[in-house]
Amino acid sequence: MKRLLVSLLLLGLALGQGLVLPFEGPKGYTLAQAFAQGLKAPPPTLLALLLPDLPWRGSYELAGGLYTKAGARLAQAATGADWVLLGREEAGGLRLFLAREAGVKEALFPTPELGWLWLQGEGLAPRFSPLPTPSLPEERLRALAQGEDPDPLHRSALDLKESRGSGLLEGLLPQKLLLLWQGRLPRAYEAFRLLAEGRREEALALAEAMGEGDVLERTAAHLVYRALEDERWKVSARRLSEAFPELPLAWEEVSFAAFQEGKGEEAKEALLKALALRPDYWLYWTNLGWAYYLTGDLPRAIWASERAVALSPNATAYYNLGLFKAIYGDFLGAKATYDRALRLDQGEDYPEALKDLEEREEPLALFFRAYLAERTGLEAEPLYQAFLEAYPKHPAAFAAQRALAALKAGGLSLEVERLTLVPGGPDARPFRAGEAIFPEVRLEGRPYLRQASLFTALYRDGEKVAEEEKPLGFPPLTVALLEVAPPVVPEAPGRYRLEVRYAEARAVLDLEVGAPSLARRLFALGLEVRDLSGRPLLTPKEALGEDGERLLLERTREALMKAAPLATTERLTQPLEKGPVAGKTVQEVLRDPDPGILQAFYQAVLENPEKLAETDVVNAFVNWLLEP
Repeated sequence: MKRLLVSLLLLGLALGQGLVLPFEGPKGYTLAQAFAQGLKAPPPTLLALLLPDLPWRGSYELAGGLYTKAGARLAQAATGADWVLLGREEAGGLRLFLAREAGVKEALFPTPELGWLWLQGEGLAPRFSPLPTPSLPEERLRALAQGEDPDPLHRSALDLKESRGSGLLEGLLPQKLLLLWQGRLPRAYEAFRLLAEGRREEALALAEAMGEGDVLERTAAHLVYRALEDERWKVSARRLSEAFPELPLAWEEVSFAAFQEGKGEEAKEALLKALALRPDYWLYWTNLGWAYYLTGDLPRAIWASERAVALSPNATAYYNLGLFKAIYGDFLGAKATYDRALRLDQGEDYPEALKDLEEREEPLALFFRAYLAERTGLEAEPLYQAFLEAYPKHPAAFAAQRALAALKAGGLSLEVERLTLVPGGPDARPFRAGEAIFPEVRLEGRPYLRQASLFTALYRDGEKVAEEEKPLGFPPLTVALLEVAPPVVPEAPGRYRLEVRYAEARAVLDLEVGAPSLARRLFALGLEVRDLSGRPLLTPKEALGEDGERLLLERTREALMKAAPLATTERLTQPLEKGPVAGKTVQEVLRDPDPGILQAFYQAVLENPEKLAETDVVNAFVNWLLEP
């Protein structure tokens, strides 16, 4: 009786609603299909279509990937299945992940058949049964997984994705999964919807409510705290790691909390646990190097950072390596490493590297502060000078002297290449009143371009009438830059002086500003005026030219007159009761358009560009006349 009871219990488990996801590997679909057939689970190809992304940006990848213990457990929570089976083909065989609500088991098997025996021991597969042969070949399964030539079951999956009902899937897939595709969002997804809509307090309230939920809910709650910079994220990170130690994201978050609190030892331990789960993730190695540095273990800090750049060269790890080698007094090693960091840096990482150097008292820390400042466009001369005064006999003194000489012999130049109505457009001189003037400039610095703001000023009769500022940002090692200076607008016709300056470099141009032009203002808005056939009425050169407005009105008139014979419907042949041409028919106006009416139409377009943006000028004009 005891053995029979156990068998019945195992049978009960097997009857639970489980899912087999497509396996990863060249034979992934046939292997998954074989396991699904034996476990009497839905075809994995359905899950290829219907497995939802997780609610946060990065989905499974943020948590370490789908084909991991963390990914399997999150997939089980997201789908609402009693169990989820994933597999990954590796050099050593087939690795299986079996996720249940209580946890995840992982094992590597030399053959799929041994994996099948494991599932029998887990109470899922029927005892003493062979692993079935898949019913379809790999190519056909992959086609079904991509929605190609679907059978009725897979057509139901495609219909469900398009919110056309669950069809044949009702009762086959977990209800939670069906409801999600039907728009009934679980709490984890709802929290991120609220976050996207800016409903901060509601998102936080939902995060609090999910604090004791499953892995999906608690991870979502933590990420909501993180996104909203709620201080509870530190407690949440530690609780997440305790509840779900197979989640590398949780240990990563614990390390961030520890870093913020200055707890290098805790950060190190958390990152070692994260790396045990995700050993080839460069970011964990980069941060582990810093954790070792905080604990005073420079050799291991260098080792971890070198592992990070071997996996994925990145500026942060190289900056860290440079710091560690500078502390050791390794001038050539630190210089080579900092040079690599500077080449990889897109202008985001060097401020932290400079801050790290400021906190050190070693001679080379001061030298490399100057070295980085010089190459990122910051003030470097006082730093080099301070280094020479403090350490005149240091081996790096010669390099500092040479750098000072190069800085003193260098310079900064600014050249205005053109003035445009729109950035990237043709030179638009002479300008008209009310137009934005965009100076496009070339900046050059020797030995490197310095960081400053780009200013544009407009003067009339010696008085400044407008000035705009644009702070610039650029990567280290920049020597030249093409940039659009901030625009200024002359409000009235007359003579002006335009000044563009960057630090001590400047350029001055005299401008003659004329009366406003409809054609130029339309060009500035990106509106192209086209006739009924879709041909532009003006070329860019004509629109910007002296006769642009005259040509615009003449050619618009011609296009309208050409279309007049087509205006034969009742609405276009009845007198208008109101509007700018009340008493006339649209057909009459088209036959002989008045220039004043055309100007009024284009003024209306300037106030509301949508009137012309998606249509030709004839239909836009007629619609304007017929407006209520």
